[in-house]
Amino acid sequence: MRKTLHVFCSKKAQTIFNDSTIKGDSLLFDEKLTEGELTIDIFSDIFWSKRYEYFEKTHQVSKLEYFDSVIKPILQLEDLNGYTEITLWLDFAKESQINLIAFGAYFANTFSKDIQYNLVCSGKHKGRDALQKLIDYNSSEFSILYSYKVKLTLPNLEYLQNCWEAYITKNIEFDFSKFSNKFRYLQQVMNT
Repeated sequence: MRKTLHVFCSKKAQTIFNDSTIKGDSLLFDEKLTEGELTIDIFSDIFWSKRYEYFEKTHQVSKLEYFDSVIKPILQLEDLNGYTEITLWLDFAKESQINLIAFGAYFANTFSKDIQYNLVCSGKHKGRDALQKLIDYNSSEFSILYSYKVKLTLPNLEYLQNCWEAYITKNIEFDFSKFSNKFRYLQQVMNT
C-alpha cells in the first residue's frame, strides 16, 4: 500500500490540501530561508543553531517556540519508514523556490530508492493571466494540480543540492537553468 507525505511551506495551502480528497499525511515547513544565516549542511545541528540564533535575535522568537513550529514537524523526515512517496507542494515565489532547493539538498543526502519524490509547483495556469500561488486554488483544484506532479529523480535532487550550495556561497556563475522544464521558476528567482 502506497503511503504519501505531502510537504507544504504555506499553512493556507496545507489547509486547502486537508480539505481535498487527496490521500496522505502532510507536513508544514514554516521557515523563511530567504533571510538570516544559512549553512550548506541543510537541517544539521549547526544549521538549526544558526536559525535559532537568527530568529531569537531578529524576530524575538524563543528557541522553544522555534523548535515547536519549525524543527518538530521537520523531524518527521528522519523516519520515513512506511512512506513510498514524498510530494513537495510549492509555487513560483522566491521563498518557495529556496525551500525547493533546500529540500532537494536534504533528499539528495538522505535519498532512498524505495521512495518516489515528486514536485507540484503552481505558476502559469491556462486561462489565467497572473501566475498562480497554491493558495489561489480550491481543494478540488488541488486534485488536478496533483495529477500534474513531476517525478524528481536522484540527478534532479543532486542538481538541487548544487543549487543550494551555490545559493549559500553566493556563486553567481552557477547555472540555475538546468532541468528548466521541472524547475522553470528557479532561474527567474535566483537572478533577482
